[in-house]
Amino acid sequence: MTFLLTFLLSACLALVLVPVVTSVAKKKGWFDSVGERKIHNGQIPRLGGIAIAASFYIAFPLSIVIISSIKSVQISIPWTFWALLAGGLGFHVIGLIDDFRNLKARLKFIVQLLLAVAIVASGYYFRVVEIPVAPFRVELGLFGPLLTVLWIVGITNAVNLVDGMDGLAGGIALIGAGVWAMLYLKTGQYLPAIVALSAAGAVLGFVFYNFPPATIFMGDSGSLFLGYIMAILPLLGRSGAAMETGLIPAITICLIPILDTLAAILRRWRRGVSFFTADKFHLHHKLLNLGFSARQILAIIYGLCSLLGFGVLAAVYVSPVLGFWLMMGGWLLWGAIFILLHLLKERKIKFFQAKEETAPEK
Repeated sequence: MTFLLTFLLSACLALVLVPVVTSVAKKKGWFDSVGERKIHNGQIPRLGGIAIAASFYIAFPLSIVIISSIKSVQISIPWTFWALLAGGLGFHVIGLIDDFRNLKARLKFIVQLLLAVAIVASGYYFRVVEIPVAPFRVELGLFGPLLTVLWIVGITNAVNLVDGMDGLAGGIALIGAGVWAMLYLKTGQYLPAIVALSAAGAVLGFVFYNFPPATIFMGDSGSLFLGYIMAILPLLGRSGAAMETGLIPAITICLIPILDTLAAILRRWRRGVSFFTADKFHLHHKLLNLGFSARQILAIIYGLCSLLGFGVLAAVYVSPVLGFWLMMGGWLLWGAIFILLHLLKERKIKFFQAKEETAPEK
């Protein structure tokens, strides 16, 4: 119960800070742009990420002090961990600058790559992949640091891409951080648990204002920061990571942003356009086109995210083998959903193309 204080502290901070940021943004005219790709109308402030990051960075150190005094537990913080927190601040700042300046995609990618390399150089990277069914372990060796750099940059941008509808990215991050918090608390890893709880509380406080109809957006400063947190949480487990804190659970928790990003890459590759070209065929766009409301879409995605998280937690609380098969079932389920949505989208496009071709000339 003591660790619940971290979550509540971070959530309360966000509940207080978000209205402050909203008020300042309205006075300064810092609103999100409205365009063809956007699904909102009106002037909505876009700097909620400031409140999320501030709540996290205030709640985390305060929680360390409070928990250490209440539980009399010495929580060791290695110096490399501060590099990890600095990396999150770096992703937040580059997103904040982009919210105002609209940076070139290549420049953002280079900065993100350098930040990810710095994190890996600090010693945080995937070392093994463990599958309990056989069971066997695959030592990643030199491939581990390279994979981790791609992981950090990839997941950070995947969460950024999925942030296209009120409450979507925030809800996914909230569920993911909550799953990591329960996992780390069960395995007695208090430092990463506090990180996860600080992030979950900050997101919950923000989603209170971002749930449709939103009064504020997180902007790139928020989505890149949350994407970074989701990317580094699986790296905080003990060295020689066990199955329950390894790569497979990390992929499972981030599966929706991963699949949505892979679908976008394939889509743009087929069209022969840059990966950074925006379109209206992301997961939430497809569900909207099927007639679902924003809140119904959130209910669907939140529910399926929770099922994926249940599979991860089952590996810790019940059985690694059961958890593994539940995670694989989640992969197959979401893979089938994305394929089905793709086929429905293609069928709809062909239908309208055929309708236009057969329409009489005026």
